[in-house]
Amino acid sequence: YKEYNEKLETYYREALNFPKEMFSGKSLIDFGAGTGENTVSLANWGAKCTLVEMNIKSQKISKEIFSKYTNNINDHKFILSSIFEFDDPKLYNKFDIVHCRGVLSHTLDGKRAFEIISKYLKPGGYLIYGDPNRAGGFQNMLQRLIVYKFAKDKGSMIQVCEDLFSDDIDRAQKFAKRTRNCIIFVRWVVECQDDTSVEAVLNWFKYNDLQFY
Repeated sequence: YKEYNEKLETYYREALNFPKEMFSGKSLIDFGAGTGENTVSLANWGAKCTLVEMNIKSQKISKEIFSKYTNNINDHKFILSSIFEFDDPKLYNKFDIVHCRGVLSHTLDGKRAFEIISKYLKPGGYLIYGDPNRAGGFQNMLQRLIVYKFAKDKGSMIQVCEDLFSDDIDRAQKFAKRTRNCIIFVRWVVECQDDTSVEAVLNWFKYNDLQFY
């Protein structure tokens, strides 16, 4: 955890210009929080977190991670829901930070999902959004095409990925500390991935009256 947290801190500070001190004392909602391995660092940097996640197994893991690596799990909330089904008007405009990274490209309507999560951001707050863009995700999409072309089922998908993309998996495993199967399923086996363009994302910000930074 310490090593992963240090890498995450460097990423937020150097790539996003969002040092960990900016999370201190802030209310944060994380859409598509997954297993919580990123959100737990934001919590330990001082944010009071609400984790919205549609996968019950992932949410179970995130609760275990928060129990193990924070000393204030009761200050955080875990909501089992998809972005499209989550609707709580009492929370509109209530969060200092809306966080959503690596999620919307796996939905059927990124524009609508972005509009939904924007409702929860208070005036003057920050929306931290990240996804592969259409150009950057092109290699992944070609690799996925190969996997779906040659594999017969999910078991053989894993073997095809190991046979053809082992160098990619090695690099990802070294950086992210995830299992090989996790990397394979997130990058190539996942059934829905619709990478958007930079132009489209800029229009999302404009449409929702957000200033892009």
